[in-house]
Amino acid sequence: NPTLGAAEAAFLAELNSHGIPTGPYNLPDWEETAEGFLTLLESLFGRTPPTAIIINETAQFIATMEFLARRRIHVPEQVSLVATGDDAAFAWCLRGIAHIRSDPKPIVRRIVRWVSAVKKGAADRKSIIFPAEFVPGGSIGPAGQGLKTK
Repeated sequence: NPTLGAAEAAFLAELNSHGIPTGPYNLPDWEETAEGFLTLLESLFGRTPPTAIIINETAQFIATMEFLARRRIHVPEQVSLVATGDDAAFAWCLRGIAHIRSDPKPIVRRIVRWVSAVKKGAADRKSIIFPAEFVPGGSIGPAGQGLKTK
């Protein structure tokens, strides 16, 4: 199993603080290929389907939408979807896509400083939290609706 970073640990702690039991289901490890992603989605919806999925990449978001459509699972009525970044493609969705928006400039500046330090042989392991904003969209629905289990 991979080691959790600070963000992942905070996510699981927040779920636990609300009485939601956590485990590999909440942050699954998977083979990062199209086939691996499909296998992941099939496993997530195989037992107790999730009521919400947070997705990192636009390509994975689209693959998730296709997976759900093929199974006649409706967004947001049966499952909510949130993208961790904004993408121009989301503007084509009439109800909008819930996503996280942040200014990339501070992140780019930090990367440039990090690369500069590494180039000079200096260790730069400073952890920084960058501000972000949640942008609601038509891909999130009321909590707790979800799919009925078989």
